[in-house]
Amino acid sequence: MFNKYYVFVPSELENEQDNKDNSPCEKEAQRQALVKQAQEEAL
Repeated sequence: MFNKYYVFVPSELENEQDNKDNSPCEKEAQRQALVKQAQEEAL
């Protein structure tokens, strides 16, 4: 079943990547944090 909380918008993360010049590891950690937050909100 599709859950609106699991929509992933890579363009937003890419924009933050350009602004902050984060490393790929930090970007992945940020993505995982967003996924975890979305999962908690969906419960």
